[in-house]
Amino acid sequence: MSTTENAPGGEHFSVAPAAFNEKSSELARTYGDALVNAAEKTGDAEDVLDELDAIRDFVTTRFPTFAVMMDSPVRSTSDKDDVIVKTFEGRVLPTSIHFLRVLNRHGRLGMLGSILRSARETWERRQNRRRVSVRSAVALTDDQRVKLIERLAGALNATPELSAVVDPALIGGLIVQVGDVVYDGSVRNRLEQLRNRLIQGVSP
Repeated sequence: MSTTENAPGGEHFSVAPAAFNEKSSELARTYGDALVNAAEKTGDAEDVLDELDAIRDFVTTRFPTFAVMMDSPVRSTSDKDDVIVKTFEGRVLPTSIHFLRVLNRHGRLGMLGSILRSARETWERRQNRRRVSVRSAVALTDDQRVKLIERLAGALNATPELSAVVDPALIGGLIVQVGDVVYDGSVRNRLEQLRNRLIQGVSP
């Protein structure tokens, strides 16, 4: 069973009440799902998530004292609400500002980062997209990138969202991570395996 939380301004976010007694990861998932559900109804899910990510990054990197103030129990909820309205109203989508005000009302502004990570995972899952991290010794060429995406799409039965970084320590090959699963096909890993076999007296 769930209840509906109304943000000032009329936006509705359905949140399961039992989640408020669970650990923070469950809370993040609950709020994240509520955010995606609300944003889907207005057709702004991708934009809202990008917008809130930008707000979080901008505030924490450029104005860390603002972030501390907004999460402080010393300031009243109404004071914080006024700050949110004056700072963001007219500059961000209605769903974004309403969600910030819901978090403020329930003292969850400090969880914005974990909530957004959970919301992004929910949204990508609903869009049948999977985040894939790739490390390689040298930068992938456009052709290599296209072929890798094609192979991953077939293996995952989903659209890969590829994030590639260069790690010269790998010598060669790739390390591919999908969620918590890591596929280590790097030359460094193969050399390490060979070294361990030689130490153990096992023929390579």
